[in-house]
Amino acid sequence: MKAAVYYGKEVIRVEQRPEPCVKDGEVLVRVHETGICGTDMQIFAGKHPRAKANLVPGHEIFGRVEDPHGSLWKRGDRVVIYPLISCGHCQPCMEGNAHVCVSLGLVGIDRDGGFAELVAVNEHQLVPVPDTISDNDAAILEPLAVAVHALHNSVFRIGDTVLVTGGGPIGNLVAQTLRASGARRIVLSETSSFRRDLAAKLGFLVFDPSTEAPQTALRRLIGKPTVDMVFEATGHAPAYQDAIECCAVRGQVSFVGIPKTVPPVDVQSIVYKELQISSARVYRRRDYEGAIALLSRKAVDGGSLITDRIPLSQAPRAYELMGNASTSCKIVISPHSG
Repeated sequence: MKAAVYYGKEVIRVEQRPEPCVKDGEVLVRVHETGICGTDMQIFAGKHPRAKANLVPGHEIFGRVEDPHGSLWKRGDRVVIYPLISCGHCQPCMEGNAHVCVSLGLVGIDRDGGFAELVAVNEHQLVPVPDTISDNDAAILEPLAVAVHALHNSVFRIGDTVLVTGGGPIGNLVAQTLRASGARRIVLSETSSFRRDLAAKLGFLVFDPSTEAPQTALRRLIGKPTVDMVFEATGHAPAYQDAIECCAVRGQVSFVGIPKTVPPVDVQSIVYKELQISSARVYRRRDYEGAIALLSRKAVDGGSLITDRIPLSQAPRAYELMGNASTSCKIVISPHSG
């Protein structure tokens, strides 16, 4: 089969590899599309601590069952892959929190992933995709599950005003999920004009935090300098302070972005304003169910975030495009395009 293989810092080669050996309890999936995310870019930059050379990356995988291998799945079933690999016996796993397993692994990091024509995974890692969801939208289910999980972990209430810092795929999907869940006003901050325009076309209020102070922007857009909730989806240090400053007294800040370095946090303001703090790491299985429900009733426009579909044969180019926020949002690699 054809696969894009990581060999070291900024080295991705497309080559022929043997088809995956399907073990007992596994299913072979023919990949339709796999999205590139920030973790894949971290691997490409040689900065991921677990990703080793000779790895097929990619964990945002949508495809069809190729070989059920004795399972209850059928050949041709449309599926996305729940990519988390948990040990099953650490304290978080034993307490029903396998998504934050002490030794949490991921398809595409700790075993070969979806930047290939075929991928083998545990049969229990498959999630069925109903016919109410198009192939175009199905490719966005994994990052949408991240957004759903962020809301599940928060104390968001219908009618809240919300600021989302970051207009990348996760921030945009958080904003769309908030709107579908009853938020009254949603403001999105983003430095990239391309991503701001994309959010504005979807109906969100937007501003550029690099040229306008966030509280000034909020006053202009919604008439007051603070909001009930802030979802921080950039992982950049300045956005953490913006989140705390823009959150109203006794409001909540939800940290969704993963910082590259430890950011400074104004704990004094958190205490003085009695802010609640929540966070979200990946997702649970039920978050996929929520994502499927949102896409099935067209409450979220996932396909609008996909700015490029790149053939697997041009995988290195996909990484280059993904590194440019001025022209891209979500990029997917497809073995069958081009």
